[in-house]
Amino acid sequence: MAVKESARRRIAMEYRITPGRLEIGKFSLYYERVGAGAPIIFLHGLGGNHLSWWQQVPYFMRSFECVIVDQRGFGLSPDPDNLFNRAHSSDLATLLDHLKIDKAVLIGQSMGGWTIVGYALEHPERVAAMVMADTPGGIFTPDMKFEAPRAPLAVDASPPIGSLPTYAADYFTKHPEMAFLYDEVRTLGARPPADAGIRIISLRYDLAAVKQRLTMPILCMVGEEDTLIKPDVVKALAAALPNSRMRTVPGSGHSIYFENAAVFNQLVRDFLVEVGY
Repeated sequence: MAVKESARRRIAMEYRITPGRLEIGKFSLYYERVGAGAPIIFLHGLGGNHLSWWQQVPYFMRSFECVIVDQRGFGLSPDPDNLFNRAHSSDLATLLDHLKIDKAVLIGQSMGGWTIVGYALEHPERVAAMVMADTPGGIFTPDMKFEAPRAPLAVDASPPIGSLPTYAADYFTKHPEMAFLYDEVRTLGARPPADAGIRIISLRYDLAAVKQRLTMPILCMVGEEDTLIKPDVVKALAAALPNSRMRTVPGSGHSIYFENAAVFNQLVRDFLVEVGY
């Protein structure tokens, strides 16, 4: 019995959360590293922070080094210069240089898709593969039927629990405790500008440059019930990328990683195996 207990303790000690801060001028970027192996970088959406990935890190840390961050304006990374998404991609570049990560897989949820696309356009040789979840990532094609929101998503407000369009319409009914947790994570340290949603949608990358530079394997996935970034938008995105594959997840809305973590994790792992990462 003592031997088994000792083994359990050794296994538990293998996985440590290593927090860090990176100073970029007046800005201080908070990040965490967990696990060991080839690196995977997780970039959260407008309603998230580093805690958003609580269902992914324990799954992937056994085979990979997971890096999670609070992007500028969220969590423990307040944005004193109000640069917001104009600096998200360059913040990522500075972080990977700081961590001496030469090449990585990038996973971007919603707003995080803009971050990883911006970085990949500048540093395509340093991106092994990308996962774009419920996001066009600033890549818009002429045939996309995309309606920009008339008003920005209220990130730091307090709407009724379960009323957000960031998960399936019946998610609160089926999983009230998870919807509550989602709202708790969302409001923790949320300090984006009032026009955050408009700023994100307004950032659009050159389609010709995208097709020329983003030739790495890219997994595009979308929740079948996503009302923010509708499946047709992500399908059009996948069709425009040179080396993409498309996955639609039934029963999920805008946050597959949170609503249906088991499916999200398996799709990502299958993709990583497919590309030999």
